[in-house]
Amino acid sequence: MARMAAGVRKKDNGHYEKRFTVAGQRFSVSGSSSKECIEKEHRIRQMIADGSYIACRNITLSEYFTEWEEGRKAVVKKSTADRVHRQFITNIEPTLGKCRIQKIEKRQIIDLQRKLLTDHKPTTVNLIVTSLKTILNGAVDDEIITKNPAASVKAVRTDDQEKATETIHRALTREEQDIFMTAACDEWLYEFFYFSLCTGMRIMEINALEWRDIDYVNACIHVTKTLAKNYDTGDYRVTTPKTASSKRDIPLTDTIKKILARQKEKMFMVYGGKAVGQQSRIFISSYGRVVHSTSVSRTIKRLLDQIEREQGVKIEPFAHHAFRDTFATRFIENGGNMQTLKTILGHSSLSMTADLYSHVLPDTKAKEMEMIEGAFGEVADL
Repeated sequence: MARMAAGVRKKDNGHYEKRFTVAGQRFSVSGSSSKECIEKEHRIRQMIADGSYIACRNITLSEYFTEWEEGRKAVVKKSTADRVHRQFITNIEPTLGKCRIQKIEKRQIIDLQRKLLTDHKPTTVNLIVTSLKTILNGAVDDEIITKNPAASVKAVRTDDQEKATETIHRALTREEQDIFMTAACDEWLYEFFYFSLCTGMRIMEINALEWRDIDYVNACIHVTKTLAKNYDTGDYRVTTPKTASSKRDIPLTDTIKKILARQKEKMFMVYGGKAVGQQSRIFISSYGRVVHSTSVSRTIKRLLDQIEREQGVKIEPFAHHAFRDTFATRFIENGGNMQTLKTILGHSSLSMTADLYSHVLPDTKAKEMEMIEGAFGEVADL
C-alpha cells in the first residue's frame, strides 16, 4: 500500500485533503489520491510565486478553466483536451467566461443551453453542457464551490429528432453501391473508397494505416492507431484510438488483398519504392498528404453529379461514414451477427451496434425464421 504524504488526510467520502499555509494564508486542496493533493499544492504554490494565483472567491470561469486545463494535461489525451478547449472557447466562454464561479447559477446554464440550441443540434449541445459540468466538478473538487450548478441540468431531449439510423447513419443500397463504385473506378480515391466499404473502418483509422499493419501471415489488419488534428498547427499526428475496443484486428479477405495490391502498384507507379516501405502510410491524397474528409466529400459530390448527369440516376448525398454504415448493413444482410460486427467496427458496447443497425434486422429475420422451418413438426389437419 502506498504511503500517504505528510499533511494529507483521508476524508469520510474516500477523497483526500491537504491543508497548507503560504504567507499566513491558509489553503486546502482535495483529490482522489494523496499524490493528486500534493500536485495541486505544488501548482498553487507555483502560481502564488508567479503572481498568477487568484483567490477562489474572485476567480472567474475563464480564469479557472486555464488552471483546470493545465492540471489535466498529464491525465487526458491531447485530442480530448483540444475538443474541450474548442467547446469552451467557442460556446461557453462568450456567455459565462467572465462570471465568477461562485456566482454562477443553474438558470444561467439552462439559458446557455437554450441559446446553443439555435445554432447546434441537441446532441452537440448535450456534449458542450457535459464539458461544462466536468469543468465545474473540478471547481467542486478544488473547493471553490460546494455544489456544481450544472449537476441537475437535464440533457436536451432528442426523442423528437430523427434517429441516427435514419439520418447520420445512411447506408447505400446495393444498387447505389454498384453504380457509385463503377463511376469511381478511375478516381485517385477508388481504392480508398473500396477499402472503406470492405472494412467499415473510420476515415482517420484508414489514414493512419501503414503497410506493416497488414498481417498477411495471420490474414488480418491490425488497427492500433488513428490520426488526430493538432488545431494549433493544423498538422495531423498519430495517436491511440479513443477507446480500448477501437484497437482490433479485422480479417483480411481476398477482396481486401486485391485492393491493397492495386494500391501498392499505384504507389510504385507514382512515387516509387519509398512510398511502400513498411512504415509508409497505405493511403495518401494525390498531393501526398492526409486524405481529408472534405476532399472525400468533394469527390463523392462530383461523382454523384456526374452519375445524375450521365445516367439520369439521382443518389442521395452521403459522406465517408456511409461506407462504414454500408459495410455494417451488408454484413448483417448476409447473416453476420451483432457481436462479431461490434468487434469489427470497434464499438465499445453491443447496445451501440444494435441501436445503430437494428433497422437492418427486419429484412434478415424472415430469412432466419425460414432456416428453422420444419423444426417443429407438421401441423395437424383439421
